[in-house]
Amino acid sequence: MSALSRLHPAVPAATRVVLGAGAAAGLVWLATTHGATLDLAAASGMREAPVAPTALATSIDTMCPGNELSGVAGIDDVGVGGRVAAAAGPDSLLPVPAGGRGAAQLTAGSVRLDRLTARPDAAAASLPRSGPVALRATGSLAPAVVGMQEWAATRSDRRGLVTTPCLAAGSDLWLLGGGAGAGRQERLVLVNPGGNPVTAEVTVHGATGPVAEPRTETVSPGGRVTVLLDAVAGEEGAPAVHVVATGGGLHATLTDSWIDGSTPRGVETVVPADAASTVQVVPAAVVGPGKATLRVVSPTDEEAVASVTVIGRDGPVTTSADTVVTAGAQGVAELALPKLPAGAYSVVVRSDTPVVAGVLTEVGAGRAPGDIGWAVSAPSIASVGGAALPATSGVSRVLRLVSTGGASTAEVTLVVGGDERARSVSLLADRAVDVDLAGASAVWVERTGGSGSLRGGLVSTAGTGANLLLSVVPLEPVAVTSPVSRAFPLP
Repeated sequence: MSALSRLHPAVPAATRVVLGAGAAAGLVWLATTHGATLDLAAASGMREAPVAPTALATSIDTMCPGNELSGVAGIDDVGVGGRVAAAAGPDSLLPVPAGGRGAAQLTAGSVRLDRLTARPDAAAASLPRSGPVALRATGSLAPAVVGMQEWAATRSDRRGLVTTPCLAAGSDLWLLGGGAGAGRQERLVLVNPGGNPVTAEVTVHGATGPVAEPRTETVSPGGRVTVLLDAVAGEEGAPAVHVVATGGGLHATLTDSWIDGSTPRGVETVVPADAASTVQVVPAAVVGPGKATLRVVSPTDEEAVASVTVIGRDGPVTTSADTVVTAGAQGVAELALPKLPAGAYSVVVRSDTPVVAGVLTEVGAGRAPGDIGWAVSAPSIASVGGAALPATSGVSRVLRLVSTGGASTAEVTLVVGGDERARSVSLLADRAVDVDLAGASAVWVERTGGSGSLRGGLVSTAGTGANLLLSVVPLEPVAVTSPVSRAFPLP
């Protein structure tokens, strides 16, 4: 990996000014659409009460999958060990002070694993042997709360580093991962954080479109369902899994476990990629230690023709390799990325129709044990992004930030030993920067300006060379505020 930036000591946060909303007596009219159609304030002769456009988030509900190698009927659970961590962001991330009471805790079922009590604060616990882990926060501790789980294995039958963020539920999710072969196994884990049953329609897509009829799974309130996809698409070389939830939202992950004969080739858990669009950005794809392959799926009924740009720290990389990939309607296609000096790169996919993208990195070859890392397209950070960082022995981390479509500026804050360390980052269009996360329990990125789209990815590694363990996750947006509807008192 290339030399990494060092963070400067924290600087005072800029002074923020906000206008508080006036208290409205009696009934309150919440105007959410077409407010100009009927002006009740003008008709009554009363002035509209000032209301802030946003307020601090008051409730956060996210899930981690827990031990992905458990919970299948008729198959023995496999212990993976590992830890789950949570972090509450510092006060400097909040536009206004968070007052009043708050609660934030990690739970496994009815068992509380640990809790957060202040800002900034960190919590951690061992992963349970089976079942998901919930991170829920309310009141003053809800804004800017994040969680992450991680485990590592170096066994003769299983080898890999697996890092997975705790995420909110969604209803239309794409997961890119897996492959063909008797020793390749994909486990889809569906978790329902809500209070009602949720139905999931699961469709596996391959090179020519869906490979079988959709499969329907029902996930009970607070429950978890694990689906082995081998029987559905065991021979599909480049699968993509589409999950559509009805009756509520689901948290979904796909665990790709690979054993080539008796040689462990790696394991990785994939989170949903960014929503389908004509521009997909994989902010942190590792290229160099082995084969790296871009996977693209066209979710529509149209063929997608996409150009591919690889971005290093100094900008787009010049290559003589093929840079165009074509995916058929509802189909999946792959493109080998060029051989480059080992390190983290950003991959930008620009298509004529919406696509979803991810990059598979393979470490090791032949009969030597290895690992795999899946890096998926990431959402842009419009306000704040963040991640909790589990304290896994021997693991090093780098945050890679990239700006596309224009320049971006951001404030990067680490929490190290309970102290904040901050630096400002300026990125030109199609430029990237790597930030060393050594010793940090959490990292936060606050967008401060620019016209570009800012995205980030976390690269976690242990060991070097052929012994490298690897895991990559996107930097996820963090809920700090929530919208507030316009309101004014009735006459």
